[in-house]
Amino acid sequence: MGETIDFPGPNERLRLAAEKAYQSKEFLQAFRLYNELYQKNASFEINQWLVECLQQLNDFAKALDLAEDYLDDYLKETEGYLQIGHLLILDGQYLKARRWLTLGKKTKIASRYQEQLASELAKVEEVQQILGLEDFHGKRKHLRALDEANQPVSATEWHVFTQAITKPQFVTLMHETLASIKNPYLLPKLVDELVRLEVDEPFELIDYLGNMQQIVPKELKLLQEDAAVKAIQKEIDETIAQEDPILAESVSAEINDHLAISYPFLPAKEEAKAWVASYIEDYRGLFEEKEQPKAVNEIEERKRHLRNILRLSIR
Repeated sequence: MGETIDFPGPNERLRLAAEKAYQSKEFLQAFRLYNELYQKNASFEINQWLVECLQQLNDFAKALDLAEDYLDDYLKETEGYLQIGHLLILDGQYLKARRWLTLGKKTKIASRYQEQLASELAKVEEVQQILGLEDFHGKRKHLRALDEANQPVSATEWHVFTQAITKPQFVTLMHETLASIKNPYLLPKLVDELVRLEVDEPFELIDYLGNMQQIVPKELKLLQEDAAVKAIQKEIDETIAQEDPILAESVSAEINDHLAISYPFLPAKEEAKAWVASYIEDYRGLFEEKEQPKAVNEIEERKRHLRNILRLSIR
């Protein structure tokens, strides 16, 4: 009997055709073939090829969107780390590139590669600082428009605002404007960006109670990493989540909305139980007009301000 010939299966044929197209520099065709394979069997390896094809096609934004599926994997290896860093720089996402560098410091990526990427970013930012002055003035106008809208900032709007602005430019703009920002949805996003960039400088801003406060972003936690936020969610899970999941969902939704617009001026971790109890009483209709301890009155006052802010912003 003759030898049995194993013909490649459909997926293998697709992979071979995609590789051939890529080697022939037919990047659009390679992308289509790899994408067909990706839809059938998504993997980090195929994702890398798709991202590489898009980079060759100069579609940096789409490449970065696609890479989001496996961002943790890109951060684990040198080639992937550098690839995403280069794409962020090519797409003019200098703030995200800075944040990517920060993430790199927390991994096992060799320091020489981190320094290489940091050097490339610094050179591009230096050129942007010199040639992008007109763009920077445009950022001031854009920020003012976002503030005056007094509405949540969409992902698209935020992407447009933060694109082609360097860390020094962003920090300068925040020193100029942060204290005058009134949009309750915009202010937390700006602070969040400063925290992610680990800016070690003091800034003045007005909290949701109308008081001028000072913060140092590097000393703050991100909202989702804050101890009080974690304690509040834990308290909800341990008190009402099991016995009344509908009530727990309602309480959690409102508290999360209030925490989002009050950031970075969050409750203390020790106040978590009192805050959750206050919302539970509201939703159960048990809160009556009577003399309350000072701490409870302060919580009610803060809740009143936060509810009023949200009510006014949806008019």
